[in-house]
Amino acid sequence: MHPWFALLLCLLCAGCGASGGGRYLPASVGQGVPLYLVNHGLHTGLVVPAAGLERRLPGLEGHFPGALFYEVGWGDRVFYQTEEAGSGLALRALLWPTASVVHLVPLSGPVQLYFPELERVELRVSPAGLELLLDRVAASFVRNGEGRPRYAGAGLYGSGGFFYSGERYHLFYTCNTWVARRLADAGVPMRPALALTAGGLMRQAGAAAATYRCCAVPDATPPAR
Repeated sequence: MHPWFALLLCLLCAGCGASGGGRYLPASVGQGVPLYLVNHGLHTGLVVPAAGLERRLPGLEGHFPGALFYEVGWGDRVFYQTEEAGSGLALRALLWPTASVVHLVPLSGPVQLYFPELERVELRVSPAGLELLLDRVAASFVRNGEGRPRYAGAGLYGSGGFFYSGERYHLFYTCNTWVARRLADAGVPMRPALALTAGGLMRQAGAAAATYRCCAVPDATPPAR
């Protein structure tokens, strides 16, 4: 393999990092709506409240009755949906713009009960920030003539599913930069250009959770003196 191709492949795959051994970093102190970021090693998942997404996507509740949250992911349509995808599909996804899908996994209980072995970060955003994030997520879905999201097949795990997306995947717009942009929509300080890999995204989110409080609604109660 040409060294340049090898470098691109490493960027997409090996560079995404390990799952983190279940490390959990809570949000910075403050009020706000909680969001959760989960590191799957190659892809990352963004956990959002189900009700807000269902208001924007008619028929979604019919696919996943009883969901309290959705884990949302996005990526190249062929690579994301292919089990044990090899280097050829990875390079195809990187080297020119390709079609994409959204991956949804419904969660019927508290987020803390899911993904115990994976690295997770909790973030808090303002209600207005969450609304904008959900608007942008919903805008990624391709709709049918009735305005319902177009189903693309069974998901990777749980009772999840894939849905067609109207966006294009490429080297500088990966699954992880997509999630970084959605977090930036919500007011989380992110640099999507530095989030090409899951590891880069998780580092930025962890720093935001630990040190940044502007994206959270400030506590209305003054601290005791």
